[in-house]
Amino acid sequence: MNILLLNIATSGWGGIESYADVLASILLNKGHNVIVSSRSDKPMVLKSTGAIIKTSRIRIRNSADVVAIFKIIKLCFSRDVDLIIAHHGKDFWPATLAAGISRRRIMIIRHQTAKLKKTTCWLINRWVDKVVGVSNAVRDSLLKSGVSGDKILVLHNCISLKRFNPDGIDSSEIRAGLGISESDVVLGAVGKLHRGKGVYDLLYAFSSLAEKYPSLRLLFVGAGPERSNLESEAERLFVRDRVIFTGVRTDVESMYAAIDLFVLPSRCAEGFGMVLIEAMALKKPVIGNAIGAIPEIISHGVNGILVPPGDVKALSEAIAGYFENRELFRNIALAGRKTAEAKFSDKVYGEKFEDLLSTLK
Repeated sequence: MNILLLNIATSGWGGIESYADVLASILLNKGHNVIVSSRSDKPMVLKSTGAIIKTSRIRIRNSADVVAIFKIIKLCFSRDVDLIIAHHGKDFWPATLAAGISRRRIMIIRHQTAKLKKTTCWLINRWVDKVVGVSNAVRDSLLKSGVSGDKILVLHNCISLKRFNPDGIDSSEIRAGLGISESDVVLGAVGKLHRGKGVYDLLYAFSSLAEKYPSLRLLFVGAGPERSNLESEAERLFVRDRVIFTGVRTDVESMYAAIDLFVLPSRCAEGFGMVLIEAMALKKPVIGNAIGAIPEIISHGVNGILVPPGDVKALSEAIAGYFENRELFRNIALAGRKTAEAKFSDKVYGEKFEDLLSTLK
């Protein structure tokens, strides 16, 4: 099939971009012709495989972007597109209208648990061939919004096991580059620095343990509106010299390698939590909040630790557990890798996605 992945190469790098990167690699490996639209015409280098894909410049400004609709239609005819796949909410209307006018198949990948507008649900129920929810939590939000159940298929997100390979990264060199010694115990988080991600809860939990565990350090990987405030708060708590802010890194596999214990302390209902399975694949023990789709990934006490969202004391106790019971956390790390291989690998996902595509031909 000739498949158009719409608007996936953006200036930032988050869960959707990471997912789309792996999906493009999977489709290429399955023999499909992948066409990518982006805000620029700069070739896209897939991080999961190193493959280079030419891009077509289509900037979708909003749901009513008529110019973008006609550009998508033109691309569909010029590249003989069979299927359009859209990921971002603002792309749903332009992508679906373009698909309808050009008589192409249209699939939506839904990554968020936010409620959809009634008009968007009408559009999906009337014109979209299939909606893939990346978790059961997303499926439930789609159903509550009014999307017909027979339109929805749950396919949990996946990662490239080749990219997130614990045997292919020298952690000592990476830690040295970040100013981290071999004796330090690094608590890490990867993602946007805003309140909904629970970044202050993590900072406060770290601060409460800093005196008892002098080897403990905190690593924030990512950017966001709260960075300067977090730095100021770390200063106020007298732990600034033990907190590292890396900013945005596209080599996140290297950042995971530098971490001893990974935390996703979200207060918002995560649609999935790509960072969890990335950390798991690199054999890092994980702690996550019991909210959104996180409990679909973590089985408490088996491949990770779950704590109530917003509960700094419970988070602190979970982190302290790393020092008190290293054997448990070693077992959690090993189980996490097995979970990534069995449930969230690109190989497993590729087979399921190929089965889905066969129903759309």
